[in-house]
Amino acid sequence: MIEVREPSNQEEWDMYYKIRWEILRKPLGLKQGTERDELDQVANHRIVEKQKNILAVGRLHFNSNNTAQIRYMAVIQNSQRNGYGKLLIHEFVKIAKQNNISKIVLYSRDSVIRFYEKLGFNIIARAHKLKSVQHFLMQKNI
Repeated sequence: MIEVREPSNQEEWDMYYKIRWEILRKPLGLKQGTERDELDQVANHRIVEKQKNILAVGRLHFNSNNTAQIRYMAVIQNSQRNGYGKLLIHEFVKIAKQNNISKIVLYSRDSVIRFYEKLGFNIIARAHKLKSVQHFLMQKNI
């Protein structure tokens, strides 16, 4: 059974942050700790779990009364292309709607733009580079 939920114990939180670092930061040569920021304390965190294994992680936080932002989306390597990222996006859209949010933004790596476009996000602008990885500001009205 596949479940999308918030991490519920210290072991799950440790794995959540480990996946964020290993998938998003370690390949760029960034140190552990760079996978966390000051908004973690006020954000909505979700994991995708299957048979007690965490396969994907992500976070949603509110930027304003009508805008939320998705950050730190990561699916472990051998579980990519199985719909786990899509489950996270659907969960974040649900949370946003429950909080009367009308727009979700995110900064997509160049390599996953198509994934987000298939889920209704549009490129708004070329954004920053993190090391050598180009990011694009994307938006979805909900």
